[in-house]
Amino acid sequence: MSKFRFNWVDALIILIIIAVVAVGAVYLHGRNKVAGAQTQKLYFVFETDPCSEDAADQWTVGTQVVFGTKNVDKGVITAAQVVPYTAESANTGTGEWQMNSVPGQYQARVTIAFDGFESDTAYSSSTEQLTVGFGTVVDGKGVNSEGYILDIGEAQ
Repeated sequence: MSKFRFNWVDALIILIIIAVVAVGAVYLHGRNKVAGAQTQKLYFVFETDPCSEDAADQWTVGTQVVFGTKNVDKGVITAAQVVPYTAESANTGTGEWQMNSVPGQYQARVTIAFDGFESDTAYSSSTEQLTVGFGTVVDGKGVNSEGYILDIGEAQ
């Protein structure tokens, strides 16, 4: 009968098991939820990439959408407007840079309401932190675009 001897290899195996359990717990329970926080109604204003006027018109109030890099966070469009796409260009006469409308190109600017989390430093959906300037994808029935978040806050 052999006698068990505890050595550094046994300690390393125990540490690896603890690390795997900790990583699994964080992954299964989500990383972006604020501890003990309740979901609340939030909104963000999303501006699509340039598209045709017909494509921009498809973004309508009441459309259910999913958003985020994982495309699983859900929201609903509460406001929508079509705006001309503008791009920065040089004025050849003065040499100054200015914003000009691009003919035939438009963008949809939509407000999306969703259930999320607010902390002292961030707004989060169920899967990721959201910030102004954050590039994301929004998909819904008849609509799909990449774009950027222009504004975010607590819904009224």
